[in-house]
Amino acid sequence: MHMLIGAAGRRAAGLAAGVILTGGLVGGVLLTPGPAFADTTVGTTTAITGTTQTSTGPGNTLTVQVSVTAASGSVAPSGNVDVSAGPGDCTVTLTPGPNGAGAGHCNIANLAAGNYTVTAAYRGSAGFSPSNAQATVKIGGAPTFVAASPPLTATAGQGYSYTFGAKAFPPPSYALGSGSPGWLHINPHRGTVWGTVPWGISSFSYSVTAYNSFGSVTAGPFTVWVKQGHIDINTSLSCPHKVGTGLKGSCTLWVTNHGSSPAPDVTAQIALPSPLRADFCVPAWNCWISDNTAHENLGTLYPGQTDALTVVFTAKTGWSLWGWHRGHQFTVKVVGFAAAHGDWWIPGQRESYSVAYVTIFPRGWWAG
Repeated sequence: MHMLIGAAGRRAAGLAAGVILTGGLVGGVLLTPGPAFADTTVGTTTAITGTTQTSTGPGNTLTVQVSVTAASGSVAPSGNVDVSAGPGDCTVTLTPGPNGAGAGHCNIANLAAGNYTVTAAYRGSAGFSPSNAQATVKIGGAPTFVAASPPLTATAGQGYSYTFGAKAFPPPSYALGSGSPGWLHINPHRGTVWGTVPWGISSFSYSVTAYNSFGSVTAGPFTVWVKQGHIDINTSLSCPHKVGTGLKGSCTLWVTNHGSSPAPDVTAQIALPSPLRADFCVPAWNCWISDNTAHENLGTLYPGQTDALTVVFTAKTGWSLWGWHRGHQFTVKVVGFAAAHGDWWIPGQRESYSVAYVTIFPRGWWAG
């Protein structure tokens, strides 16, 4: 009986001692806690050490390299790192790497082009605490055309052009496809196709490829039908209806190309009769006067373009001018002329004449 009581007493004493070590209240008495166990978890640093990307059809695959380094000690952290970017994620299982780090990589697939924040979250493991890292990545991709509807008709002797556009990162370059005509060119940076359509062809075909480091895409081939152009030079001469002797006036010859092809090397002239003296022409720096006729080289007139030559004159005076017309007015004829030179194989109307009439009336003592 005494032995049972002694055993019970010893168990109660042991329980009390255990309570006292853990701290708390027993029977309303405050107990002091005993010594606690120290936290031996080692801190870690997670880093995204690199990313690479490849085009994989509908999207891009991003490969993310990560490492986890212990704050102290030489043992490399182990465990898993959760990696995410936009809608995708993957998991890295760490293996021992250089400099006492755990390292590895994983792939996130089907990412569209754009900017992404990549997050790497180390979960932690026995003896190592969790840690996180972030990085910004710009995802690229193969080009896709956003402008690829060139004109499918052209005119012989005229320029043909169109600007193709493709969207991609990195920005794409452009090239003409095989079989494109040699006279057609392309700006490799802007995607602009241009060239002068030669005579004697009824059609031509070409294609355009946009490409970058992720891939390429081709638009076409496009078949363009060629219309045979022509030149149609037309003139219209304007002069004052009446002018008094000794007074100045001016005549203007308007020259228009109503054709569908450029008219090269167009010249214009206004021939004045002797009663009207040619003084100067306008613009003075691009025309000249010879034999009472004003001349000017207008250069190339493109379809629908109009240019003009103007000459300023003075109506002559004197008894000899009037003769039997003394005391009466009379009318003279002014002639305008324009012609296109060069490129003689281009058909059409290459010359044009116009006339205008000026009535001269006397002024002064001889007019009586």
